[in-house]
Amino acid sequence: MSRHEAKFIKEIIKDVLNKLDPKYLYVPEHLVGMDRLAHNIFDFLSTATDDVRIVGIHGMPGIGKTTIAKVVFNQLCYGFEGSCFLSNINETPKKLTGLVRLQTQLLRDILKQDVANFECVDRGKVLINERLRRKRVLFVADDVARQDQLNALMGERSWFGPGSRVIITTRDSNLLRKADQTYQIEELTRDQSLQLFSWHAFKHSKPAEDYIELSKDVVDYCGGLPLALEVMGACLYGKNRGGWKSVIDKLRRIPNHDIQGKLRISYDSLDGEELRNAFLDIACFFIDRKKRYVAKVLGARCGYNPEVDLETLRGRSLIKVNAIGKITMHDLLRDMGREVVRETSPKEPGKRTRIWNQEDAWNVLEQQKVRKSAMHT
Repeated sequence: MSRHEAKFIKEIIKDVLNKLDPKYLYVPEHLVGMDRLAHNIFDFLSTATDDVRIVGIHGMPGIGKTTIAKVVFNQLCYGFEGSCFLSNINETPKKLTGLVRLQTQLLRDILKQDVANFECVDRGKVLINERLRRKRVLFVADDVARQDQLNALMGERSWFGPGSRVIITTRDSNLLRKADQTYQIEELTRDQSLQLFSWHAFKHSKPAEDYIELSKDVVDYCGGLPLALEVMGACLYGKNRGGWKSVIDKLRRIPNHDIQGKLRISYDSLDGEELRNAFLDIACFFIDRKKRYVAKVLGARCGYNPEVDLETLRGRSLIKVNAIGKITMHDLLRDMGREVVRETSPKEPGKRTRIWNQEDAWNVLEQQKVRKSAMHT
């Protein structure tokens, strides 16, 4: 067999393996309230053009960004020379080795072969540019948190060949400045929330008759957040009414650990103590207050203009500013912030940095009054 024939056979085998390769990603069976948005994104990306199109999907943690990206990826993936879905990029270590690992996975997934080892991010950029610039690829960068992550994976559109498509999911809308279209995911409506919750709690689209009011209590607690609805539904599945009431009563005192853990990632990723303090101050004291007033109070406390911090929190989907200039926050993000403060001293409110509960405030004042009286006797 000549060298030419061997190379030809090798290319045939490679092509067959690529066609047999299962690219589809798992998505939940019951997707509620996501069809229209997924369809709009698919329509934009599936249009036959030779330009490289970039779509950005942003919103608060647990809102369904990754799920929608997976749905669109599954619809598109077989129409490209190569595809890659890089999941949970934000969980990759911040060290340069973490970025190199992401670059390596991108190259391997699209080329379907091992790539030469490299230890330098800049070398990875060169390889991506050289190896992918003539390929029509589909690439999803999921849960991007920092600009250096995007720079390492797709510094320029020209790194990917004509007709390539890129989807970026992120909590920070400021990272989507190069996107051709951006889509913000909003909370589910109450009816949608009840339907999604019911699929997880009852394996049916509607709650059982005896559990309608209890289900509405849980749905109100979740505030249209798909993650919370799925977690709570799974938590309550198979429990009797007594179990449901016990869980709901506990939620009113202590937020669900699994939901809070997911939301807390956003708080932990805030850079700098002042930015974290601004978030905690808003969660504890300033929800539904005018942005101008909040900026004035925070400025007096921290000694600098907090407008940049407020814009950062807004860009990362941790706060919103409504049409009349009031700052709002999802109830579960509020609860997460207050839980961060409570955990510093669970049993002694007087040792916490902030007190927002009126009963706790009175108790602390009474204790201080008793201590002062004791000192003067």
